[in-house]
Amino acid sequence: MVQQDEGMVLEADDEMSLLSSTASLRSSILSTRDENGRQYHGYKDGKYVLPIDQAYDMVVTLANAFAQEELYRQEYQYNLCLNTFGGYSFAPLNTVHRVLDVGCGLGFWACEFTEKHPEAEIIGVDLSPIQPQYIPQNVQFEIDDLEEPWTFTFKFDYIHSLMMTGAFRDWPAFYRQAYENLNQDGWLEIQDIDFPLVCDDGTLPDDSPMKRWSDLMLEAGERSGFHLNTCGKAAEMMKDAGFVDIVRIPFKWPMNRWPKDPRAKQIGGWVLENFTLGVETICLALFTRFMGWTKEQVVEFADSVRADFQDHNKHTYFNLYVTYGRKP
Repeated sequence: MVQQDEGMVLEADDEMSLLSSTASLRSSILSTRDENGRQYHGYKDGKYVLPIDQAYDMVVTLANAFAQEELYRQEYQYNLCLNTFGGYSFAPLNTVHRVLDVGCGLGFWACEFTEKHPEAEIIGVDLSPIQPQYIPQNVQFEIDDLEEPWTFTFKFDYIHSLMMTGAFRDWPAFYRQAYENLNQDGWLEIQDIDFPLVCDDGTLPDDSPMKRWSDLMLEAGERSGFHLNTCGKAAEMMKDAGFVDIVRIPFKWPMNRWPKDPRAKQIGGWVLENFTLGVETICLALFTRFMGWTKEQVVEFADSVRADFQDHNKHTYFNLYVTYGRKP
């Protein structure tokens, strides 16, 4: 027997059962799913469509030889977001004691946010255990599915989400749970991209690979339930959940260096690199699971889209929005 807190006694058989259950849960969290030569998280299998593997299958296509690693691309995209937004947060934060980073990914935002707010205890939550081993003392990472009921034992002063488009099927439920798990005067902030690609001057033909890719991504999002056009509706969903003092700040990501403005041109170069690295990664699971495509079809199509991304005569961009609101 093993003596437990509060006078509870755990029998040996119960102890072994508990250890077995814990080992099973850990195995589930650490498991992966191999699909189309890529590796996806195994916990809550199928709940997220981006892979977590360290490298592409280099023998499939020459384009993959420069695509390098998906986790590297996510790090690259994180730095692209910082350069685009010019900082980690926009909500008017003073002292924050507890912070939740939703979909923390590689954990960079949580770790770096502590430099601005060393008083904060930060919890980063993700479906995949891809966070670093050595982290600041006031940061901890948890593997969980935040579409399930939240079970935190305390409330937060600030909840942050970066680039989570396509991660949730029920965004209104997310906003309601965020509201319920914030302290009074706590802030929720969403920083994200909104599909589809936009072109204001008619330079993107309907039959171009880039336009077709954007349209197919929206269709695949609809079929899968992971809608890709939710970020632009964040302010309305915040209001419906009860938030006040809502602010929405628009940004743009040009899809290459076509803009004349030097700052926009520089951002566009980084955006081009990000999507050149990630176009196949982004659509592979969506197209093969929900659109009936084969891996070979996705690879060939992605090659044509990469080439089209390079065309400076097509003046396309993505809308991004930073949206934040307060719980009264």
